[in-house]
Amino acid sequence: MSEQQPVVLVPSRYADWAAMAAGMARRIHRLAPASQVEHIGSTAVPDLAAKDVVDLLVGVGKDRIPAVAAELAAAGFDLEGTLPGHCWLSYPVRAERRYVLHVVEFGGRPWQRRLAFRNLLRSDPQARERYLAAKRDAADGSSGWDAYTQAKTPVVSELLAGMTDEQPTARY
Repeated sequence: MSEQQPVVLVPSRYADWAAMAAGMARRIHRLAPASQVEHIGSTAVPDLAAKDVVDLLVGVGKDRIPAVAAELAAAGFDLEGTLPGHCWLSYPVRAERRYVLHVVEFGGRPWQRRLAFRNLLRSDPQARERYLAAKRDAADGSSGWDAYTQAKTPVVSELLAGMTDEQPTARY
């Protein structure tokens, strides 16, 4: 999928996505043994429509983020971008994404917020419905992944702002 292809949401395949996430987490652990890996995004939420792409959060020491991203890239992942404290990669390649990995500081703010948002969607039906409506509107009105993500951002921010507990749950 290129950045300009329309975003298509598919009905939940939660069991399949969870199995894919677990398999990729094992691979990541072999490549980066000190990492923590979490299945995040809509594919990590039962009964939530999603892009057919599994998102994984890879937590490492803050000083290891670029090195771990480089190690994953050397192992065949497509390094799509880097920002201070965040690198993201796709697999097998960005034009045919099946996975997106977000390498961030384990326990840092991006780690905590992404897990908190996943956990909110898992536990709060109203938040899940509101987010699904935002996803559908974003998919209908966007010309690609970047625009889709930007269109959802206000709702994500509002839902996160309303949370009081940002504690993560189990890790792979």
